Amino acid sequence: MSQILTVPAEMVGHLRNGLHSSIGDAVQEIAHVVDMPGREQHPERYREPLEHFDAVRALLDLIGWGETDPPVEVSVDLHEHRRSLTGALQIALLAGNDDLEGAEATDAQQARRGEPPKREARTRRVLALREFVAAVGAQADDPGERSLADREDV
Repeated sequence: MSQILTVPAEMVGHLRNGLHSSIGDAVQEIAHVVDMPGREQHPERYREPLEHFDAVRALLDLIGWGETDPPVEVSVDLHEHRRSLTGALQIALLAGNDDLEGAEATDAQQARRGEPPKREARTRRVLALREFVAAVGAQADDPGERSLADREDV
């Protein structure tokens, strides 16, 4: 059973950035197992980290590892990619919120260089991302994911 989600072109970059971070997390999980004593006698310890890596890699393969010009929308099977998709979007929201927290200082630096402020554009981008995450949660019919966009710490 497939449930197809269309990721709008303007959201694909956020998803991709989150996936790149997520694949780094998977690599760290694999490295942790590599450093464990007795790994040779317990290859099952690799199962979960490798599954995480493979799932994220599969979604990156689907949406593309790099940006396209112009950006294009992509279709994602939620049944197959739900976990990687929602994890990457959570990472993207965290990064967006961090960007907003530093926006005032960044705008002040840009003003000193004679550049226009970007806080409003950042705010619009993060709000659009939150709305998209909420829509994904609604389409995925998973209340836990739907609440992700509503969390204040995200």
